[in-house]
Amino acid sequence: MISNRIGRLELSPTLRINAKAKAMKADGVDVIDFSVGEPDFPTPTDIKNAGKKAIDDNFTKYTANDGIPELKAAIRARMKEDHGLEYSNKEVIVSSGAKHSLYNLMVAILNRDEEVIIPAPYWVSYPQQVLMVKGKPVIVPTKEENGFCLTPEELKANLNFNTKAIIINNPSNPTGSAYTRDQLKEICEIAAAEGLIIIADEIYEKVIYDDYRFTSVASLGDRIKEKTVIINGVSKSYSMTGWRIGYAAGPAEIISAMAIIQSHTTSNANSIAQKAAAEALSGHQSEINRMVAEFQTRRNYMLSKLNRIPDISCHQPQGAFYLFPNTSAYYNTEFGGMKIRNSYGLCYYLLKEAAVALVPGSAFGADDNIRLSYATSMDKIEEGTDRIIEAMAKLTESPKYKRVAMQNVMTHPRSNVEMDTAISVDERDALVQEAEANLPFDRYFEWNANINGIIIQLRTNVPHLYDFWVENWYPAQLESDLEPHGIIYAVDGVPGRTSYGYYCPEMRTAILFNTSYYGQVRSLALGMVAQASERLLDVHGVRAACVDYNGRGLALIGPRGLKRGSSFIRLLEDEKARFLTNDWAFVRYRGNEAIADAPERKFYFKTNIAQNFPHYGRIFDRSKCENVVTTRADWTNMKELVDECPLDLGEPYCYWGSTDSRALVDPAWIGGPNKYVKRSHLHSVVMLHYEPNAPAVEKLSVEGALDFITAGKYRLPSGAGMTPYKEQPFFNPYILGSSVDQEDLQRRNFHQLFRVTNAYKVNIASIPPEALKARLRELV
Repeated sequence: MISNRIGRLELSPTLRINAKAKAMKADGVDVIDFSVGEPDFPTPTDIKNAGKKAIDDNFTKYTANDGIPELKAAIRARMKEDHGLEYSNKEVIVSSGAKHSLYNLMVAILNRDEEVIIPAPYWVSYPQQVLMVKGKPVIVPTKEENGFCLTPEELKANLNFNTKAIIINNPSNPTGSAYTRDQLKEICEIAAAEGLIIIADEIYEKVIYDDYRFTSVASLGDRIKEKTVIINGVSKSYSMTGWRIGYAAGPAEIISAMAIIQSHTTSNANSIAQKAAAEALSGHQSEINRMVAEFQTRRNYMLSKLNRIPDISCHQPQGAFYLFPNTSAYYNTEFGGMKIRNSYGLCYYLLKEAAVALVPGSAFGADDNIRLSYATSMDKIEEGTDRIIEAMAKLTESPKYKRVAMQNVMTHPRSNVEMDTAISVDERDALVQEAEANLPFDRYFEWNANINGIIIQLRTNVPHLYDFWVENWYPAQLESDLEPHGIIYAVDGVPGRTSYGYYCPEMRTAILFNTSYYGQVRSLALGMVAQASERLLDVHGVRAACVDYNGRGLALIGPRGLKRGSSFIRLLEDEKARFLTNDWAFVRYRGNEAIADAPERKFYFKTNIAQNFPHYGRIFDRSKCENVVTTRADWTNMKELVDECPLDLGEPYCYWGSTDSRALVDPAWIGGPNKYVKRSHLHSVVMLHYEPNAPAVEKLSVEGALDFITAGKYRLPSGAGMTPYKEQPFFNPYILGSSVDQEDLQRRNFHQLFRVTNAYKVNIASIPPEALKARLRELV
């Protein structure tokens, strides 16, 4: 049902942070919001009156698709008065906000795989919009010492035959940096000479400070103007964010293409808002000066307060209403069990500890920084900055170990504990009471995870479990009244208890006592979500590793010990292969399609793959790990026990010393953001098995595949040849309990899967490891 491109996109991080702050406010928390990207001033009275008059005049019908003549004339007049620019009506289009104008432009100019140069830090929607139209964003980091401005050398280094456009945001969101006329001209002359379309986002052109003089890109000369599309609007300069009026001015051919696109999507912008915008652009401009003067006062105050924080540097912005300090000196610090590793962690810490909402720099392609908006009252700025200073002063440096040692936890036990998966409601209530009695308020961690639309809440007193849980899953709405679909208690240090687990299917509640092993918590979560989603959402949970090839997915299914993990890693070596999931997918069936979604934000990897794929070791070095062996005494992987190992060579750890060592991996670290997707349409399902006398590859009928996976019979290679047969129905160890109804539901779901995909058995006993990748690739 959902297109492949959605798997590459995310909700705007600024909107997401703002939503979290609002949710906390709704719960009674006094949150000061520095995340907002809109002026806090009211729309000027003359502009509001123009909107009211439009209503009174019944100006409420469709208008011309590309904007009313009155507004287009006001845009043209404003650009002529401010910048000396001449545009015809055919060279101007009005849309529902500058973001809408930008999107229309991307659709109009970009073909598949054409590249757009985007200096970083960048506004969050630039790369996302390029991806939406199947272009390629080329992120070019800029430097604070250069005022976060792109240099000619940086531009030239990233040009190639496939470069189609460059985005110049001046002044910039998030940095507030601004280009001088000479800087702009040097950059734009290079771009024009290369035939690039110059996308000039000038939405903050009037929000400028000190003695800075703004220059519109299109005013730099006729040659540059011919290649430039200006994106602008009334949101920032006239405090009209909710009116949703933006506009573009550029070559008639491009504007005409944008008009065609708009005619088939939104049609005209809001008629009443167009009248108000015409008044904004053509009326007196004195309110802008008053607003900018207040912003400058706020900027100066907030900047002075941030400069009091040790080891923070902050570029003084020349425009917009943001500060973008470098806070990386505070990464690898901690307070109250909360460790700061990156900009997201710092923003989360400040939201929880100081009740101040900020935006992590990672949202803008600059993880060393965070963004603060001073588009709020001076009272809030004073209070908010005081809170930040106080919270930052609490952070202390984490112990100085090698990164992996700092993020590695040895759990107890180091594998799953036994579980009773069919306790009664009465038993559940008694166990929950016991668990809650051992969750003291000063060591209580709670987090709602959104796993494929199902909310699972973790309640624990183990910081390690909480850390992994938060990084593993996408968050549900923060601290709201949202009722979770299931709850997992993971309580350590309970006296008189052995390590054991319980599950109540009626109440979807799991209770784990005296274990800190995250693998079992994750397994329980997936099992609970599968039970809920298969019944509530008609979504099928499949234990499989999935690779995407240009929208065609391959699912690898098999029990532990049949090289599913290493086969998956080898498939990813193909340039065209993209990572979907290494272990679990939720599959929706729509007509003749099986659409697989990856539910995890970071993925739970066995670290022993680093033995055969050393570059994964470098990824694990900067990941959160558990049970990575750091001493010979901890070595438990007897199969790989050798006389010489990395520990013997002076290394502080060995990734293959335990079969239960794991790491949480950001998929972007495997091959960059273009190497992974969140959704794929499954084309083939491969079930791995080991039978020395069986064919290498067998294509199965629907019934044959269904019988094979239902039985789940398999053997493993061993020193004596092979093990006796084992059984694991549906090759899924995460299934909670067993019943006839549950088996029937699984069979129905797998019947649908095999009906719409090609199903194969692949015999690893008959295919050498070096040839397996090619054989699997042939099946897609």
